[in-house]
Amino acid sequence: MKQFWRAGVVLALLVSLILSGCSAGNAPSSAEARRILCQTLNSLREATSGLSQIDANTSVSQLREMREGASRWVEAARLANTVLQLQQITEMVNAFDSFSRAVDTLNPDVRVGAAAAGLQASSAQILTAFDQAYRVAQCSQ
Repeated sequence: MKQFWRAGVVLALLVSLILSGCSAGNAPSSAEARRILCQTLNSLREATSGLSQIDANTSVSQLREMREGASRWVEAARLANTVLQLQQITEMVNAFDSFSRAVDTLNPDVRVGAAAAGLQASSAQILTAFDQAYRVAQCSQ
């Protein structure tokens, strides 16, 4: 429940940030956009923590739960990036989208089995892109 509340607050801040940027006089500061992005990335770090533990015994339903938990934060990062325009955020979003498409191809009632190697590589791309985005956004640890 706490995750949903935080997601709602961050998304509301992002929408107001983006909408305030629609007029020249109310353009959001880069510092404010960066602050919101860092909050989003911190939440995304928590939501993606299980990605590094995917193996052949991971169920597809577990993957889908992980994906759903992370997807709102990925969307929030994408929205924040409309202000900051950081290539690393775009790469992270693209890596997540690729992972999501791979999960969609799997039967939800089974374990990942032989698909584990591909999913591990895909999740590693997300985590690498996340680390680069975090560093470029200059978020504190």
